[in-house]
Amino acid sequence: MLSLRNSRRLSRVLLLINGLSDMATTVPESVKREQYILRSTFFYQRLANDGFFGLFKEIQKLDTIEGDRLDWTERGEWGISDEAWAQVIDSGLHPMLLFAHPKIVRLFPTFVKYYRCVAMLPLKGFSAITHISGIERIENGKIPSGELDSERVFKLISVLNEFVSLIVNISSGIDKNEVNGMMFATAGAFIDGSWRNQIGSEGERVIRTIILKELLRNDEITSIVTRDNKVLSIAEMDIAKVTNDISIVKTINLPNGYSILFSSEPDVSMYDAKGDVVGVIEIKSGLDPAGALERLGAMFKSFENTLAEFPGAVTILVISCITDEVRKRLDASLVVRQRYLTSDITADDSGKRRFVNSMRSIMKLDNRISPR
Repeated sequence: MLSLRNSRRLSRVLLLINGLSDMATTVPESVKREQYILRSTFFYQRLANDGFFGLFKEIQKLDTIEGDRLDWTERGEWGISDEAWAQVIDSGLHPMLLFAHPKIVRLFPTFVKYYRCVAMLPLKGFSAITHISGIERIENGKIPSGELDSERVFKLISVLNEFVSLIVNISSGIDKNEVNGMMFATAGAFIDGSWRNQIGSEGERVIRTIILKELLRNDEITSIVTRDNKVLSIAEMDIAKVTNDISIVKTINLPNGYSILFSSEPDVSMYDAKGDVVGVIEIKSGLDPAGALERLGAMFKSFENTLAEFPGAVTILVISCITDEVRKRLDASLVVRQRYLTSDITADDSGKRRFVNSMRSIMKLDNRISPR
């Protein structure tokens, strides 16, 4: 028989399970849709920023120029099996696209990421097998070319080549498309592991990027200030880099003296030419309905602090999940002047422009330039 204590524990577990089940069935369709929109943008951003898109292209380019000049006579000592080597040669695939060569790893340490992904090894597992710390630093270019010692180089390539040899041996044939697919499969698994902790911040990134791109579209940016306090005029900006990585932007300056600050609590602040806050935005993109009230409480506090000093400021809430209870509290609130669902902004161009045009109006831009 269950003890009283265990019985109570069981009851709590059952209540939790039932609660989670109810939650799953009551999540609005708009929230589910947004979850997958943000997941898609997060994956694309990570693939771009972590260099995965360029890895295969750069390896192919180097292989085309230098691949035939590499000496592979000691390949057996580098973890490459004879069977796998013969199969790759018979397929017409250049060995450098699959197997790690010590010269390549010494001179191009960042290519370790490419070979690890082709070997379909997670970073944590690769570190555990090789007993080498700091592999992430090697892959991210923190170790200069030529500074990897021989012991680490041969440990790295022997493990990579052993795994790739096994994959080649059990395959019925392998080509460039499959090699590329193997790399992206590993990259995707790695990114998926970090996605669940990044839902909220991805919502902020997407909304901030929309603000930046819409203002650029209307020629309404004179300069930006980066996180490391560098001022870049619009002529100096690498627009593709800035729009692809909004995290480097701290402040956006506008032609009429107004500025936009990206920070936290609030996530976005709008300043006039005197330095007074004229508007603030809180972005609450967590997708768990159970945490909606907690996010709402943090937002109320942020808005109250702003309005205490700048009572005329326009407070804007961008939120993912509005439960019945959240809606009641928002309807009764005196501190939220405007509110948007994240999915309303991200769904189409009209939603983006409606949101940004509201900001433009607050910052007295709407009569200066009409949206194109």
